[in-house]
Amino acid sequence: MTGHRQSQETGEPATDEWEKVAAQCRDCEAVYSAWVLADGTVQPIGRKDGCRCGSSEFEALSR
Repeated sequence: MTGHRQSQETGEPATDEWEKVAAQCRDCEAVYSAWVLADGTVQPIGRKDGCRCGSSEFEALSR
């Protein structure tokens, strides 16, 4: 999915195109639904502070 435009009211990073993917935490390997932002950043959906283990490094599994 691409072309998701988010409003500034959501508090999410502002971007014109997001791609929804499965993403895995690089530390504990937990898997989350996530957005890949236009700059390549992987942001788990609903987890603004990162993974439950405390990491903020994720890898997209599906693209």
